[in-house]
Amino acid sequence: MNHLKRNIKSACLVLIIILLLQMGYFYYNLFLYSDRWFSDPNNTRIRIDMIDPDIIPGRIMDRNHRILVETKSVTGRNGITTYYRDYHSYSKFAAHIVGTKRYGIGAEAFYIRYLLGYDNNLIERIYQKAFMDQEVGNNVILTIDVELQKFISEAMGTKKGSVVVMNPETGEILAMVSKPSFDPAKEGEKPADESLLNKASYGRYPPGSTMKLVTAAAALEFMEDIDNYIVECNGETVINGVKVTCYGGEAHGKVDLSQAMVYSCNAFFAQVSCEMGWKKLKKTGENFGFNKDFLFSDIRTTSSQLPIERWTDDEELAWSGVGQGNVLVSPLHMAMIASAVANNGVMMEPKLIHGIETRSGRIRFHESSVFKQPISAQTANKLTNIMIDAVKKGTGKKADITDVQIAGKTGTAEVGENKKPHAWFIGFAPAEKPTLVVTVVLENTGTGGSNAAPLAGKIVQKAFGMGY
Repeated sequence: MNHLKRNIKSACLVLIIILLLQMGYFYYNLFLYSDRWFSDPNNTRIRIDMIDPDIIPGRIMDRNHRILVETKSVTGRNGITTYYRDYHSYSKFAAHIVGTKRYGIGAEAFYIRYLLGYDNNLIERIYQKAFMDQEVGNNVILTIDVELQKFISEAMGTKKGSVVVMNPETGEILAMVSKPSFDPAKEGEKPADESLLNKASYGRYPPGSTMKLVTAAAALEFMEDIDNYIVECNGETVINGVKVTCYGGEAHGKVDLSQAMVYSCNAFFAQVSCEMGWKKLKKTGENFGFNKDFLFSDIRTTSSQLPIERWTDDEELAWSGVGQGNVLVSPLHMAMIASAVANNGVMMEPKLIHGIETRSGRIRFHESSVFKQPISAQTANKLTNIMIDAVKKGTGKKADITDVQIAGKTGTAEVGENKKPHAWFIGFAPAEKPTLVVTVVLENTGTGGSNAAPLAGKIVQKAFGMGY
């Protein structure tokens, strides 16, 4: 009998543990993923009958209240009123941000709970149902400036790639351009290949030498003698039988951390990576957000990968430290990394909603949120000074076209034989008190110094001229 009682107690305990785990899993998913499930295009509860809608969806506007899309109506000869989403001409310069109802992407899908007014308080929802013939949703005010979007889009021309401009103190995304793009107003046309993909948030690229910012941060955080660490660069280095070459075989001579960043010396950062070991490089990378799922409230983005482990060989570790190997990152994530350096080591959550405007005209502003602090303020300050030199006298010189001091780092990401590399530039300005972070990646265009840096300089010049 005692044996039976013990078995019953054990079985009950197991059932209780399973129940608690299921409850925990349910609430975890409800808290983190509820908005994503709600805004899924396959959710039939948010599909709108545009002939006789119960709720009129709200507008989507930029930070200056320029209307990008709104709901309009037309009455036919049969007396039936049909509603439709009217995409204004400027919406094509922010196509991936605005999105389309047809393809279920962008703000049109992700912010549907605001556009349909499901975020209203109970009193407002009861009032609209009781006293209004048709309910009206709320207007979404984005953080982007569509004029800046237009400038960047035109400056990129036909080049493929992405540009992200952020405020490092608030995380506000001032511009996010992806090419190739599409025109939301032309719903009848089939978009070209890749054009529906927002490469800023979902594109994953080898970061090239922009990764050296993370490697340098790891060295400053974990290597006590890094200020005195010198590498003799002859255009290549051999580490435990593994050869790592600098771009074009250029020899940089004896270089320390600062000089290695200025000249973008692969030999130096490869040796530092192997000297530190995979644990410290991976820890720093993960502090910056690598290998993590990003579950931000305002924006969806893919994860970045830094796949180094205990069994990673020296060759893979060395090339990972210079942004090659199997390292992949999104342009938005690189903008967040540069923002952390610009913001004294504090990484803000990227923010795409400036505020929600209700039926009465009241605006509920979205507050900024700290995501994490990957590095110390002291490390961030040292990296800033190094990045200033990289623009003043190094590979980023072509970004230095304004009176504003820019701190930055170029990248030239190799993507295979017989293909031109991707050109990168990440940086911020003014270097002494940053208000702008800019990340540029141009696919298969050549070196970052020759292609991405000049575009970044033009964007900074334009943004400051607009008051940012």
